[in-house]
Amino acid sequence: MATMSEVLLARARICPGKIDRLRAWFEELHERESDVIETLQHEGVYPETAFIQSLDHAAYLYLYMEAEDLKEADEAGDNEEYDNDEKHHELLRETLTGEWEELETVGHFTNPFLR
Repeated sequence: MATMSEVLLARARICPGKIDRLRAWFEELHERESDVIETLQHEGVYPETAFIQSLDHAAYLYLYMEAEDLKEADEAGDNEEYDNDEKHHELLRETLTGEWEELETVGHFTNPFLR
């Protein structure tokens, strides 16, 4: 039986007026996809997906990640061995406020034939 991966969905509030800066950063990451893939490989992350939700009086960045070991992935990213990591953390500090809130995982299923 294959090892189950771990998943995370978390959100952080976006500072007022910073949504466009956040979107521009993710557009830049799309343009530098090979660098992003190298970072994901180093961290042991399969997908990392970001979403923005705008509510009445607030906007949030949601981040979804899947890895064999989320703690190891987080530690690898925190080491900032790649330029992307350092720039990414700097931009998140600039555009987000408050702490990350993790959502509860109540189900996670993976098609073993696609891995």
